[in-house]
Amino acid sequence: MPLLIDGHNLIGSGSIPDISLADEDDEAKLVARLRVWRSKVKDRMTVIFDHGITGGRSIGLSGAGVNVIFARNPQDADELIRRRLRKDSQGLILVSNDAELRRDAAAADVQVWRSDEFVQRMQTKTRKKGAKAPEAGQEAGAESHVNLSEREVDQWMRLFGKSQKSGKESSKESSKESGKGKGKKRRKKK
Repeated sequence: MPLLIDGHNLIGSGSIPDISLADEDDEAKLVARLRVWRSKVKDRMTVIFDHGITGGRSIGLSGAGVNVIFARNPQDADELIRRRLRKDSQGLILVSNDAELRRDAAAADVQVWRSDEFVQRMQTKTRKKGAKAPEAGQEAGAESHVNLSEREVDQWMRLFGKSQKSGKESSKESSKESGKGKGKKRRKKK
């Protein structure tokens, strides 16, 4: 089932203890967590955030089954979410604690999960069979058994400024600069 997530509402709910609205990169942290969860549950996820710099779909953050959208000023995420609830709501699940959005979703016959319910469901679905539940204070969604494709790993590497290819090239360059590279000719002392 496709999930429509009120991004800043989820972050501000405190349901994910290690991500805060005060974090400079709170959106990127949430998207990273959603990608981890998405790799296990296979549900499409669209997360909508308030007021991005340019607004619209974020190409840099979207990927691996998570579509990221920022509201353009003067709109806010709630307006975009309401539009989606009216337009294409069949089978949709809204993730939000916002009372008005929850009422709008109920009027559109859309299932709603509160933020803490969503996080609990994602943790349960991504946990390996037989694995115990995360302990209090453990990072939600940071399971070590995440299966990412080579393409997804490369997307993450590019997102954080390092692609696998450029990392290899830069290590060659740094070894040449330090004089330890292959083919470096040494001067013989006379």
